[in-house]
Amino acid sequence: MIHEDILDYIEAELKKALIDNVPEDDPARAGIVTQGDLQGDPDPDAARISVTLHENDPDTILNVSGTTGFTGSWEDEVAETEIGGAVTWNRRFTVKARCLFINTKEDKAGAQRIARTVRERIERALLNMTFIGVGTPEEYVSRCVASETLKGEMLQAGGPPDAFDYFIKVRFDIQTTTGA
Repeated sequence: MIHEDILDYIEAELKKALIDNVPEDDPARAGIVTQGDLQGDPDPDAARISVTLHENDPDTILNVSGTTGFTGSWEDEVAETEIGGAVTWNRRFTVKARCLFINTKEDKAGAQRIARTVRERIERALLNMTFIGVGTPEEYVSRCVASETLKGEMLQAGGPPDAFDYFIKVRFDIQTTTGA
């Protein structure tokens, strides 16, 4: 499926932007970039700055008829539009990051600067991805991340005196096209 190809590409590009191309002594260098939740490995304390990739938005509860607590469908948010004999879909993805500054003891200004830098690097990397050659024989990426679909937020969850904890989430759409 094209989702796996897209996630593999995003993971590789974010690893470059957040780990490989960042000096080891940079305090905003990520410890891990991976698909899906960490599942406790590595421990958030060890990763310090962790980045996870997801299809759709893992924090949105979708409704499924007949299931308690759900009122939508499990399907992708897909906008189908006929364009010159092809079907185009908008695929939603989410990048989540956590900046957990417990062992490194940053002050408030330093913690905020690092978290903002991580968010900026994620957003810049996404907007600069080309997705050339990403796809399957049946479907390909026809439009990269567009700035109008990129939406980010950052929440400070921990605080003084020395346990700052930031959650970052960036949602975006990628357009894919299939042959008719």
